[in-house]
Amino acid sequence: MTTSFLEAITKTFFAYNKFGARSSKKLLPIHKWFAEIIESKLGKGYSVRGLGKGGELVLDGKYYPKRLDVSILKGKKIITTISFKFVTSNYKQNTNNYFENLLGETANIRRVHVGFAHFLVLRSRTPYYDKNKGGKRGKEKRTEILSEKDLTKYIKLFKDLDFPHKPEVLGMAIVDFDPRGVARFENINDLALSDETKNILENQLSLYKFIEKVIALCKLKS
Repeated sequence: MTTSFLEAITKTFFAYNKFGARSSKKLLPIHKWFAEIIESKLGKGYSVRGLGKGGELVLDGKYYPKRLDVSILKGKKIITTISFKFVTSNYKQNTNNYFENLLGETANIRRVHVGFAHFLVLRSRTPYYDKNKGGKRGKEKRTEILSEKDLTKYIKLFKDLDFPHKPEVLGMAIVDFDPRGVARFENINDLALSDETKNILENQLSLYKFIEKVIALCKLKS
């Protein structure tokens, strides 16, 4: 499973570099991967929709309609959704915006009794680009190294009580890319992270644990 996941991330990264950050083409490989792996594990009676697999669905959330990354259905009813975020550049500049958007999105969906899971992919070494005209990527100014501070808010969210703003399932992967743009998992022991954070990343937020918990959530919501 990890090999096919990294292949999907590599394709996603390639599409991002080719088509730009605003193109939905960059999300198709990884959204399709999640849809296919979840559907294969759920079995009969369930279906999964997303980019590359039947197209995205729109849910009438509690506060606003939301186009879902990956929709999991039992019969014709949406029971769970997977939200996906892959931060490719300028993470430290936008980290609070990403997090606040996640809290709002989670509450909007959970308040209509649809299960919500979120998977975040971060780069261990993230380029910071200047802005160019038309929103295009500018020159790379520096490389930002992922630190404990960058992950603290997500660790706190994982440990928080079960309120509507908290995803019922949370997962995270830290990756890096070789000069050819091929993805690999980062060795988190090479990063300046606390032992607690490393333990949570490896044992509670891992890809395997995420898929396992999503399947359990779908069963619960059925």
